[in-house]
Amino acid sequence: MRAENYIGGTMQDRKWRMNEVWQWVVAIDAFDFNDPEPLAEIRKSEPIPHELEPIVAAIDAGERKSNKKAAAKLKIPARERMKIAGTLSIVIGLINILKSEEIGDEWGEYRRAIEIGADRRLLEPVDELRALEREARELIQGTADDLGVSVETIENLLRDMRRKIADWPNI
Repeated sequence: MRAENYIGGTMQDRKWRMNEVWQWVVAIDAFDFNDPEPLAEIRKSEPIPHELEPIVAAIDAGERKSNKKAAAKLKIPARERMKIAGTLSIVIGLINILKSEEIGDEWGEYRRAIEIGADRRLLEPVDELRALEREARELIQGTADDLGVSVETIENLLRDMRRKIADWPNI
């Protein structure tokens, strides 16, 4: 089973709503890692999305608390975690779409163009697909290098993102 990314993969219908309320997802994640400021700021300017009302109510009631131990171990600022994960997840999701055999006509045309281009350069289409996989790995490595963290840290961040997608709206 392919990992579910922010775009592509198996994310459909109701999960697109996550994109519409993305700032709230980022703010709640920051709260969970002991940075309540983004949530306080967004609450001043926007109404609470109906899907997230139970979460915000639990925070207000003190039932949902920040994980201070996990926050102390963070290598990426809490308010940046989901922004970074979301961006990476979108790009990796697009790469997965391009690699997929199950892509629709629009993406299928692009895939056929890859195969035709590969034929012209005397490359196998699988080489082009491997190049896409390499791009995804290099993206993760480059992000880790830019942030001064390990690849495992970035992969864990992406795993957290995928859990949020899978459990939407129970982030």
